[in-house]
Amino acid sequence: MSNSQINAQTSSQLSTEALAIELAKLDEALSQLLGRLENTLFEDDESDTLVSKLQDAIGARQILIAQLVNDDQIQDRSYLQQLAQSTKNFEVRARNVLADREALLGALRKGRRQTNLYKTIDSNR
Repeated sequence: MSNSQINAQTSSQLSTEALAIELAKLDEALSQLLGRLENTLFEDDESDTLVSKLQDAIGARQILIAQLVNDDQIQDRSYLQQLAQSTKNFEVRARNVLADREALLGALRKGRRQTNLYKTIDSNR
Protein backbone atom coordinates (compact mmCIF):
# COMPACT_ATOMS: atom_id res chain seq x y z
CA MET A 1 0.00 0.00 0.00
CA SER A 2 1.43 3.39 -0.99
CA ASN A 3 1.59 6.43 1.27
CA SER A 4 -1.16 8.18 -0.71
CA GLN A 5 -3.44 5.15 -0.28
CA ILE A 6 -2.72 5.05 3.46
CA ASN A 7 -3.37 8.80 3.75
CA ALA A 8 -6.61 8.49 1.78
CA GLN A 9 -7.74 5.58 3.95
CA THR A 10 -6.87 7.44 7.17
CA SER A 11 -8.63 10.57 5.94
CA SER A 12 -11.70 8.52 5.03
CA GLN A 13 -11.69 6.84 8.44
CA LEU A 14 -11.50 10.19 10.17
CA SER A 15 -14.39 11.52 8.18
CA THR A 16 -16.34 8.34 8.92
CA GLU A 17 -15.58 8.72 12.62
CA ALA A 18 -16.52 12.40 12.47
CA LEU A 19 -19.81 11.50 10.77
CA ALA A 20 -20.55 8.89 13.44
CA ILE A 21 -19.79 11.39 16.23
CA GLU A 22 -21.93 14.06 14.56
CA LEU A 23 -24.76 11.56 14.13
CA ALA A 24 -24.56 10.56 17.81
CA LYS A 25 -24.82 14.24 18.81
CA LEU A 26 -27.74 14.74 16.46
CA ASP A 27 -29.51 11.64 17.81
CA GLU A 28 -29.19 13.04 21.33
CA ALA A 29 -30.60 16.39 20.16
CA LEU A 30 -33.48 14.59 18.42
CA SER A 31 -34.24 12.64 21.56
CA GLN A 32 -34.27 15.83 23.63
CA LEU A 33 -36.49 17.63 21.10
CA LEU A 34 -38.98 14.77 21.10
CA GLY A 35 -38.93 14.71 24.90
CA ARG A 36 -39.66 18.42 25.04
CA LEU A 37 -42.45 18.04 22.47
CA GLU A 38 -43.95 15.18 24.46
CA ASN A 39 -44.05 17.43 27.53
CA THR A 40 -45.09 20.69 25.86
CA LEU A 41 -48.71 21.71 25.79
CA PHE A 42 -50.35 21.84 22.37
CA GLU A 43 -51.35 25.48 22.87
CA ASP A 44 -47.83 26.54 23.86
CA ASP A 45 -46.15 28.72 21.23
CA GLU A 46 -42.92 26.82 21.84
CA SER A 47 -44.41 23.67 20.30
CA ASP A 48 -44.33 25.22 16.80
CA THR A 49 -40.66 26.11 17.25
CA LEU A 50 -39.87 22.61 18.52
CA VAL A 51 -41.61 21.01 15.54
CA SER A 52 -39.60 23.20 13.16
CA LYS A 53 -36.35 22.28 14.92
CA LEU A 54 -37.35 18.61 14.83
CA GLN A 55 -37.90 18.78 11.07
CA ASP A 56 -34.49 20.40 10.58
CA ALA A 57 -32.78 17.80 12.77
CA ILE A 58 -34.47 14.92 10.93
CA GLY A 59 -33.33 16.37 7.60
CA ALA A 60 -29.76 16.70 8.86
CA ARG A 61 -29.88 13.13 10.21
CA GLN A 62 -31.03 11.80 6.86
CA ILE A 63 -28.08 13.49 5.15
CA LEU A 64 -25.58 12.08 7.66
CA ILE A 65 -26.99 8.57 7.38
CA ALA A 66 -26.87 8.76 3.58
CA GLN A 67 -23.20 9.78 3.79
CA LEU A 68 -22.45 6.90 6.16
CA VAL A 69 -24.30 4.35 4.05
CA ASN A 70 -22.43 5.49 0.94
CA ASP A 71 -19.07 5.36 2.75
CA ASP A 72 -17.06 2.36 1.56
CA GLN A 73 -15.22 2.25 4.90
CA ILE A 74 -18.36 1.35 6.87
CA GLN A 75 -18.46 -2.40 7.20
CA ASP A 76 -19.95 -2.68 10.67
CA ARG A 77 -23.35 -4.17 9.91
CA SER A 78 -24.43 -4.03 13.56
CA TYR A 79 -23.80 -0.26 13.61
CA LEU A 80 -26.01 0.21 10.55
CA GLN A 81 -28.69 -1.99 12.14
CA GLN A 82 -28.46 0.14 15.28
CA LEU A 83 -29.00 3.26 13.15
CA ALA A 84 -32.04 1.66 11.53
CA GLN A 85 -33.46 0.77 14.96
CA SER A 86 -32.84 4.31 16.23
CA THR A 87 -34.68 5.63 13.20
CA LYS A 88 -37.65 3.36 13.96
CA ASN A 89 -37.65 4.48 17.61
CA PHE A 90 -37.63 8.16 16.60
CA GLU A 91 -40.42 7.47 14.12
CA VAL A 92 -42.59 5.81 16.79
CA ARG A 93 -42.07 8.71 19.20
CA ALA A 94 -42.78 11.29 16.50
CA ARG A 95 -45.93 9.46 15.40
CA ASN A 96 -47.14 9.37 19.02
CA VAL A 97 -46.60 13.12 19.34
CA LEU A 98 -48.42 13.63 16.04
CA ALA A 99 -51.35 11.45 17.13
CA ASP A 100 -51.64 13.36 20.41
CA ARG A 101 -51.57 16.70 18.58
CA GLU A 102 -54.18 15.53 16.07
CA ALA A 103 -56.46 14.31 18.87
CA LEU A 104 -56.13 17.64 20.68
CA LEU A 105 -56.77 19.55 17.47
CA GLY A 106 -59.88 17.44 16.81
CA ALA A 107 -61.16 18.12 20.32
CA LEU A 108 -60.46 21.82 19.89
CA ARG A 109 -62.40 21.91 16.61
CA LYS A 110 -65.30 20.00 18.17
CA GLY A 111 -65.39 22.47 21.04
CA ARG A 112 -65.46 25.40 18.63
CA ARG A 113 -68.32 23.83 16.65
CA GLN A 114 -70.30 23.33 19.85
CA THR A 115 -69.63 26.91 20.92
CA ASN A 116 -70.77 28.20 17.53
CA LEU A 117 -73.89 26.02 17.74
CA TYR A 118 -74.76 27.45 21.16
CA LYS A 119 -74.18 30.98 19.87
CA THR A 120 -76.51 30.31 16.94
CA ILE A 121 -79.20 28.88 19.22
CA ASP A 122 -78.83 31.83 21.59
CA SER A 123 -79.06 34.38 18.76
CA ASN A 124 -82.29 32.79 17.49
CA ARG A 125 -84.09 33.35 20.80
